[in-house]
Amino acid sequence: MCLHLDATAALSIAGWVREEPTRSASAPVPQPLVGVCDQLIVWASSFSVLASSDDQVWFLSAENYAGGVGVSDEAFPWNAFRHESLAVASGPAERAAINAFWSTHLPVLLSVRNGYEYLALAPDGQVVRGGEPEFEEVTVVATDFEALLRGIAAGVSTADPFTDALLGTVGTTRPGSDR
Repeated sequence: MCLHLDATAALSIAGWVREEPTRSASAPVPQPLVGVCDQLIVWASSFSVLASSDDQVWFLSAENYAGGVGVSDEAFPWNAFRHESLAVASGPAERAAINAFWSTHLPVLLSVRNGYEYLALAPDGQVVRGGEPEFEEVTVVATDFEALLRGIAAGVSTADPFTDALLGTVGTTRPGSDR
């Protein structure tokens, strides 16, 4: 199986809900995804909805990045936390710092379960977790997006208990899996 299918299967075992993509496979890559790793483009294009069973945590789809209607993007567009930070910025210098951060960090997962949290792809390719109240303070949770998917597929910890709780996949490897 492909890595994105293995990761999706592990999320499904953990109770996540997936809906087939409704966006044409021949549609251009949405602007926010231009220049990111191929694995993320394949991942985001493989579903229209990929959300926890309580609908409080969801991976962003290519449709979300393109501005299409998805499970949560009406209330939370893919760049919602950038807008949240800018709304409370204390002045031009803080707005500039927020814009600089979000121009180089691409959200890939959003959560409203226990406050606002996200996973994002950092400029060096690492996957980071951030949350309120200081969205721009992050913790590295995977060396790259492929490593995150491998960990999800294998049901192993990211070594960050908050990320593990968001995903709910630790210990969910399928019987007979060689991972």
